[in-house]
Amino acid sequence: MNQSNEYHYQKELQHLITLSTGFMDAYVIHCYGKEPMLLPQNIILSAMDSPTKVKTVEWHETQLPVFPVHHPERALGVALVIEGESIEQRFAVMCDEMPKTIRLRISELVDDEHAVKDETVFQYVKIGLQSFQIPHLDHIQAMISTQLKVK
Repeated sequence: MNQSNEYHYQKELQHLITLSTGFMDAYVIHCYGKEPMLLPQNIILSAMDSPTKVKTVEWHETQLPVFPVHHPERALGVALVIEGESIEQRFAVMCDEMPKTIRLRISELVDDEHAVKDETVFQYVKIGLQSFQIPHLDHIQAMISTQLKVK
């Protein structure tokens, strides 16, 4: 991935999180064995029912790599297509079900200071007492694209 595209996702997330309206519409995505993921709704291009045991999902005649966050015993889930500058940068997050939507004030988001040990997590935040992960979408996209090419 070239330098100009390297931080596309994190720049987009930060832009969406600092919107001038002071509000953000987001999805809360349950992640098996981890804190729930918080993603702005505007970076989700599509949500599709899908079998969970897949490495790719088809979207607009393109095979997109899958990042699984679903319960490993689930046979069916929902694939959320994540926006990218180009089709090659798009991927899908496979979750248990259609995530819950919330509208939150940007001022409600507070940094959660515990250390980030998972490379797929950009940072942790809190809303009230609940912790959430902000995913490191650049890293996830690069990781699953590489895994797909290796196999």
